[in-house]
Amino acid sequence: MTYDETLEYIHSIKKFNTKPGLHRIENLLRELGNPEKRMRYIHIAGTNGKGSATAMCASVLQTAGYKVGSFISPFLERFNERMQIDGVPIPDDRLITLTERVKAAADRMTERGLAHPTEFEFVTAMAFEYWAEEGCDFVSLEVGMGGRLDATNVIPSPDAAIIAHLDLDHCHYLGYTLTEIAYEKCGIIKRGSPVICYCEQADESIAVIKKVCAERGAAFIKPDMSKLEILSEGIEGSRFVYDGTTYDVPLMGRHQIMNTLGVIEAIRALKLRGVCIPDSVIAEGIRNTKWVGRLEIIRRDPMVIIDAAHNPDAVRVLTGAIDKLMRGRRIVAVMGILADKDYHYCIPEIAKRADAFVACTPTSGRALDAADCAEVAKPHCPHVEAVPDIAAAVDRGLELTGSDDVMLICGSLYVIGNAKTHIRSKK
Repeated sequence: MTYDETLEYIHSIKKFNTKPGLHRIENLLRELGNPEKRMRYIHIAGTNGKGSATAMCASVLQTAGYKVGSFISPFLERFNERMQIDGVPIPDDRLITLTERVKAAADRMTERGLAHPTEFEFVTAMAFEYWAEEGCDFVSLEVGMGGRLDATNVIPSPDAAIIAHLDLDHCHYLGYTLTEIAYEKCGIIKRGSPVICYCEQADESIAVIKKVCAERGAAFIKPDMSKLEILSEGIEGSRFVYDGTTYDVPLMGRHQIMNTLGVIEAIRALKLRGVCIPDSVIAEGIRNTKWVGRLEIIRRDPMVIIDAAHNPDAVRVLTGAIDKLMRGRRIVAVMGILADKDYHYCIPEIAKRADAFVACTPTSGRALDAADCAEVAKPHCPHVEAVPDIAAAVDRGLELTGSDDVMLICGSLYVIGNAKTHIRSKK
């Protein structure tokens, strides 16, 4: 296979199966010799914040001297980002050989009459095989969707589990209440594994998390907000003191402080499994964290920020950062979103904060058309245009952005990934 043929094959695999369950990936991993049993894990579920928590945990463990795999879902610019070791995406040649190996295992399954894995199950198995082959000590493992039936949930008992902020998303699959969604996310809780809960979780979510922890003999840990002192917040990140140690977070927004508290407690909880990492090393690892696609500055003259806010909770976080950190600055928004998201909420919240709004069409069969996006934005912004092509929309946004303004590219990952690649090519 060539690289392009590899991606074409992976994306040709059915994305969903009518029979939910872990049996397909369990069969596939058994065919591969159960590589998932050869690493230790921090398992991270949640609606929003799980990606940045995954990146921070991986950075801290790497700073502590461990070889660390990380699993990112979905990718931003290149598919290889999905599986990384020490922050480096899998090389093209390894991606090709792993795909061929896992394909052969899946083919052997179907020859015996077993169900073929879905695309996400296939990619998850590839990642386990890659990390095991490379001798990773730990994996910072982000759940794809939900938790209970997510393909990542085949792992043995993790050293710690994090339940990041929960909100309504993927309701068709996970439920239409926080209680239902929390139940699905809590599927990653395993007997004896400490569970770290996001510090500003809704009461109904906390009730479910505590109940499942009690049932499974898992310690429930929630950051102590009385030990937090925020020293500064800005576009470049935040500084705070927690329990006597000063932390510098290179990720923008108050929510990243809250995500960081969960990471700190998760790394501290590793002591229960014999892994002792000093607070000074935790602080260094957090300071070194690189996380893309969430309030990420990708250009400074003019300032261009990308953010994959595509559901109401993520948009509330983004608009909170705009209101606090970009107050008084003229904002040009470039936005595209999928039609199956709550765009009637998301688009107006961005448009009402923008001086100009350029709507584009994400590169997905589920995309909301740029013209429809623009129609939703028009009542809320004085200058709205529809430019379907993402690169052309970015160029138009730059034309409208002055040297002291902020250009915000947001919405679907299909938009911000392409936009980031385009802006990099212009440099």
